[in-house]
Amino acid sequence: MSLVALPIFLATVNFSVMFVAFDSIADHFNASDAAVSWTLTGYTITAGSLTIPAGWFADRYGRKRALLLGISVFVAGSALIAIAPTLAVLVVGRLIQAAGLSLQSISALAVVMDVFGPQRRSTAVGGIGGIGGVAAAMGPLIGGLLLDSVGWRWTFFVNVPVGIALVLLLFFGLEVNETTNPDSEPPDSIGIVTLIAGATLFALAVVQSNSWGFTSARTLGAAFAGIAALAAVVRRCRDRTNGILFLPLFGDRIFRLGSFLNLLVAGSFGGLYLAWVNLLDEDGWGYSKRDVGLALSLIPLVAGPLSIAAGRWADRFGHRRIILTGTVMLGLSGVLGLAILDGTANAWSWAIFAVVYGIGVGFGHSASHAAAMVNVPSARLGVGGAMSRIAMDVGSTFSVALVVALALAATTAEAATERALQMLIVVGVIGSIAAAALGDTRGNRPDQ
Repeated sequence: MSLVALPIFLATVNFSVMFVAFDSIADHFNASDAAVSWTLTGYTITAGSLTIPAGWFADRYGRKRALLLGISVFVAGSALIAIAPTLAVLVVGRLIQAAGLSLQSISALAVVMDVFGPQRRSTAVGGIGGIGGVAAAMGPLIGGLLLDSVGWRWTFFVNVPVGIALVLLLFFGLEVNETTNPDSEPPDSIGIVTLIAGATLFALAVVQSNSWGFTSARTLGAAFAGIAALAAVVRRCRDRTNGILFLPLFGDRIFRLGSFLNLLVAGSFGGLYLAWVNLLDEDGWGYSKRDVGLALSLIPLVAGPLSIAAGRWADRFGHRRIILTGTVMLGLSGVLGLAILDGTANAWSWAIFAVVYGIGVGFGHSASHAAAMVNVPSARLGVGGAMSRIAMDVGSTFSVALVVALALAATTAEAATERALQMLIVVGVIGSIAAAALGDTRGNRPDQ
């Protein structure tokens, strides 16, 4: 767990750094927020779409090999971002990073869940969530300090020496009981491309809806084309044994609800995080990059330890109570945030909001992913984890696209954040209904 935590830590720090660097990158390349948003949405689309192929690679060639390759690809993408002469090259670097992330995240999760066993699966996922929480807390602070001192490129360049050291450490130090399957069928490449196209087109429609017009032919055409492409992915998976989605898992009600909660609760974090950055920085409340990072770090500092505890409690008491607590707190934080916007903004009001929101994240995020996995057979852990991860990445893609669209349509950062907080309340209400429908999962154990 300690060794596998290191690449998870590196990737999560980088994920949260990007939000703090968003405005600096836009200013450096003189680009619009809509254009720079593809550094976020392109990242999540690529990571989600390549998760199933990454799981197949790990199953066929070994989890340790997939983990090492994933870190190496992630480092290569970081190096390209650090020297990117144009925004287009930077976006390509982000896509390369995402490809590496898909390999390292799915293999790391499979290694940890295999070691912990089915009886402590939620504890394992909660532990990973706690690691991610600590990393997410440090990411904005590290990024803010680097941005204020040496510039945004260094926030990515530091990944290179750290990543190389991680590859060497894991190569010599990580021992995994590998089982490879050289006869496994490669995943459907056409399905992968179709999934990427569908998610990209739908995100494009949301991001450009303000400039194109909500009812324009381009907006509606991109949205309908995206939906049609995603529907085509499902149709292809019905007729193929190598489809990128293993549809029989959706026959299990717990998996369906857990995946939906992962899309809704965990997926909303990316867009909301971007909204907080816009509110706190110079265009909103006037915080410096360092202070933005310090303020944002409070959320994962609360959420990280709670994720570990929530995993243990979910194994003991069932997932419904844990996730329901999280979704209620998320909705409550949305109401509290709206009250803060209507009153006097200060550090204390932000701290109160951040703690309440952090409690919701801590109870809701990792427990949603764990709920999706509770009935997945051991032989399907890779594909089950990948499908749950796809749900989260799809949610993150659309939440970021929606917040960017809201920011472009709003006249002030406060107005955009108000819409994002209303979205958070909706997430809390719908998430609470879905969590309540989970039922008691304490006795559920996958077959061996």
